[in-house]
Amino acid sequence: MKNLTLIALALTLIATICVAKSPYQSVLQHSRIRGRPHGPNVCAMQKIQGTDKKYFTNCKQWYHRKVCGKATVISYECCPGYEKVPGEKGCPAALPLANIYNTLGVVGAATTQMYSDRADLREEIEGPGSFTFFAPSNEAWAALPTEILDALVSNVNIELLNALHYHMVNRRLTSEELKHGSAFSSMYQDFNVHIHHYPNGIVTVNCARLIKTDQHATNGIVHVVDRVITAITNNVHTFLDTDDDLETLRTAIAAAGLTAMLES
Repeated sequence: MKNLTLIALALTLIATICVAKSPYQSVLQHSRIRGRPHGPNVCAMQKIQGTDKKYFTNCKQWYHRKVCGKATVISYECCPGYEKVPGEKGCPAALPLANIYNTLGVVGAATTQMYSDRADLREEIEGPGSFTFFAPSNEAWAALPTEILDALVSNVNIELLNALHYHMVNRRLTSEELKHGSAFSSMYQDFNVHIHHYPNGIVTVNCARLIKTDQHATNGIVHVVDRVITAITNNVHTFLDTDDDLETLRTAIAAAGLTAMLES
């Protein structure tokens, strides 16, 4: 009887993961399952040691305790769209809907919110409309080279506003609509942003990895990404750095001193 119960639980786990509709949803579902012992709507995340980068991960990454070959530690946080309630286990409460500007402040994109203020974008993303905002995380802005960040914030009315508009699409796009190979016109001169899915569940927009998707707002939706979006660069190094199955090849390339050549 005990064995039958274990088999049933295993089949349920497999079925639950398999019904996910996209690579990202599959990874998120795995993280939700791992977080269940900690209460409702809790997700397991893996943080890369020595950094502030945290990701939902797949089964292979969970057991290896690595993301792209880098060692990780486990943390447990509220799944997207939920929050804690004092005195209750897990994250039982759904986040109240707010406009995009206010949503940025509660999903780990407070720096994007601050720069939206500086660039006079706040009124636009507080007002009517239906936008998708690929919002760089706080850590993404911190990782931006100083000279690039200085150039942006020294000309907030043009360069910073243009940069933020490059992260926006003038329509609501859920993660289910971010299909592999799709491209969407950004709000900066209609320049496209490109979506790519990797076999390990990673989904990127112009090589920036989606780390929290489907943060719904009254006037659109926010997807948090792990870097500031720039023009797409499909170089070999980017591909190697996002595919966990190529860890041995990455190690060999680094040992041979070829990394810089592949980044060019």
